[in-house]
Amino acid sequence: MAAEGKKGEPKKQITDEQRFKYIGFDVFPGKPKDLFKSEAEKTKYVDALKARREKGDIIRDECTLIEERVSGLDRIVLLAASVIIVATLFIPWFTMYNEKVEETTVAAEPMETMADSTMLASATDSLGNILSNDSAMMADATDSALAAGATAGDENTPAVNDPVHETTGEEVLHGYVAKKKITKEYSRIPGYSVFTSIGSLGDYIFSSGIILMLTGVLFFLQVLMTLLLPIYTLYGIFGMKGDADTKALALKKVLKFNWIPVILFILSMLLSFIGAEYGFDSQAVFSSLGDAYGPGVFLDSLSFGVTVSLGAFILLALKGVEI
Repeated sequence: MAAEGKKGEPKKQITDEQRFKYIGFDVFPGKPKDLFKSEAEKTKYVDALKARREKGDIIRDECTLIEERVSGLDRIVLLAASVIIVATLFIPWFTMYNEKVEETTVAAEPMETMADSTMLASATDSLGNILSNDSAMMADATDSALAAGATAGDENTPAVNDPVHETTGEEVLHGYVAKKKITKEYSRIPGYSVFTSIGSLGDYIFSSGIILMLTGVLFFLQVLMTLLLPIYTLYGIFGMKGDADTKALALKKVLKFNWIPVILFILSMLLSFIGAEYGFDSQAVFSSLGDAYGPGVFLDSLSFGVTVSLGAFILLALKGVEI
């Protein structure tokens, strides 16, 4: 019964004052204070609102909606990046080298060896000491025999006077040391040489399989973008017409194209991991090319011109994302 009685009771309605307090309208507890300290301050504020209304300004002060999307400093940075990209065409993009081996013969000083007699004397010192004891013991036994034989020998054996030929037995050795001196002759190729040397370089590239052919085409497009995109970017910065928002949105679309050279470079690097065989004698052209094309040859052949241009392209593209 008690439960049924509770269900039958009407729900209590909250007042407007309680509702406003619940959702947070009551900022100050209790009675709110006056917004203005005096009537003069209130009058001044109301007059300022009326004056702004008469001008047609409906946006408050320091609103981010009225800030420029592309400031003057941003334009200067974009201009500098575009100029740097064009300038990279005149600095080395590729660096290759040839190894030259020079063999030099260095004659060493002649080295004199010990005489044979000297070597034998030093080697038989110990043997002579042993034999000297035995010869002393046999000396007494042979004295009488030698004395008798001497008389007979003097009568039967004529004296022979042979000349004595003395040889030193020395050998002179001459040592010669062959040394190899390896020098590298570098060839630095600027970016614009892709256009001027397309005939000679194309013969090597397009005779070496599909991988090198695609890599050559991608790099040609990258160099072409290095020339065209900065000009298009400068047009987007200074040549667009319309209000500030229209110009900013048009520039945003232009700057997005600066991702293209970055994508082309990444594709070229990925192709290098597949590798390829050369269709020409690579060692006769440049020693740095090695026997086959791969990522090592790709990275070793790049110079700082590619790095600088890619950094400037990324800067322009990121600004397009920011706008």
